[in-house]
Amino acid sequence: MKRVLGILLATFFALSLWASEGAAPKYVFYFIGDGMGVNQVFGAAEYNEATGYGPAVINFSQFPVRGFVTTVSTSSLVTDSAAAGTALATGVKTYNSAIGLNRDEQPVSNLSEWAKAAGFGTGVATTVGINHATPASFIAHTRVRGNYEDIAIQYMTAPVDFAAGGGFITEKNSGHSPAYFEDMARNAGIAVLHGPQQFKDIASRSGRVLCLSGKAQNSLPYAIDRREDDTTLSDFVSAGISYLWAHYADKGFFFMVEGGKIDNGGHANDAAACFQELNDFASAIDLALDFYEQHPEETLILVTADHETGGLMLGSGQYEMHPERLAGQHMSMDALTALFRKTFLPENEADYVTPSWEQVKAFFREHLGLWDSVEVDEKADEALQEVYHSIFGLEGNRNSSVENLYSSNSRMVTAAVGYLNKAAGFGWSFGSHSGSPVGLYVTGCGAEAFVTVKDNAQIAPTIARLAGYKR
Repeated sequence: MKRVLGILLATFFALSLWASEGAAPKYVFYFIGDGMGVNQVFGAAEYNEATGYGPAVINFSQFPVRGFVTTVSTSSLVTDSAAAGTALATGVKTYNSAIGLNRDEQPVSNLSEWAKAAGFGTGVATTVGINHATPASFIAHTRVRGNYEDIAIQYMTAPVDFAAGGGFITEKNSGHSPAYFEDMARNAGIAVLHGPQQFKDIASRSGRVLCLSGKAQNSLPYAIDRREDDTTLSDFVSAGISYLWAHYADKGFFFMVEGGKIDNGGHANDAAACFQELNDFASAIDLALDFYEQHPEETLILVTADHETGGLMLGSGQYEMHPERLAGQHMSMDALTALFRKTFLPENEADYVTPSWEQVKAFFREHLGLWDSVEVDEKADEALQEVYHSIFGLEGNRNSSVENLYSSNSRMVTAAVGYLNKAAGFGWSFGSHSGSPVGLYVTGCGAEAFVTVKDNAQIAPTIARLAGYKR
């Protein structure tokens, strides 16, 4: 069934590619999966087929134009999201940490600016902070990606009609809260909307719009941790399409959408969280595909990544894989750490009671399936017990944790999830970015122009040339 569905999708998209030759796209969707290497895409498909948690065929993996692009920055073979985002937004290579500047620290214009100068509508949406590195590359120009408040201020006058994200990221020593920048946006004449209930009448809104999560957070929750009332990337994309169509149907629009937390899952080496985040990204792409079906001769959809994160391996030293073993994990490593600490490490020291090894095993049996649906051999059991003793033994460190770029997780949880990943056949090389090429997937009007694109800096100029943006 998976193979038949793949053939049907490939045939559909091949016919759409043939029909698009020589046309100029009016509506451009630019999807960027942060940290999404090709193994993340293949791995998610296998995970989905084995667990049923998503489609066995990832929609964009069947686009008629598929290739690889290099991601190197001017300062390193291994790029960060700022340099990669700048290349994807401007077509100019720069050093790691730079936003919208060239290697000589001079500002370079981006797709949002080009599209707006030509009269098109513009949109930027992400699952993380609106002033995080990738969306910032379509909004701002600054020497260091960590200049979050400078980026937020630049957003107020940026040529972006529709923006959406988890919220504003602030700097620790500034004394500002996200609400400070929301008020700044309102004072700049931007409508600030919180949550899907407030997005419903967005088509009737005049002027610029900023859609944020319905809760106080600077990124959306992991898809694997989502609750019924949480805002989703699809909520943002649906609102963006409604708004841009209502205001720019005649001229056309450019819409960049980032799946920002695929990267977080890679940094944490958390396969289940990473794959479900990729599924969520693909669900947002489904909305663009629905739009494309209504406007097939005028719509271009591109999907790529800024870089790969984690050095994900499929096989983990084995000649077989068992992705079904991830079925028992129902929360991210971050959420599992919070639950582990709440269960065994109460805030009040007087309430602390040293848990037994059997109690800890029962915790991971319930929440990961270890020692239940997933066998733990004697050697692995001993290794996990060693971690347990290093935390809860007489001279142990109860607060022992493993740091990654975006979170700090219990060493016990990290070890348990690490074993589960390996048992399922997914190995991680490290907790940072790799220099591996990433995928480029294109369908729709003008897609054939991307057949020869081999580097991320070639994408933005090709979009601009096809769509007629002013550079």
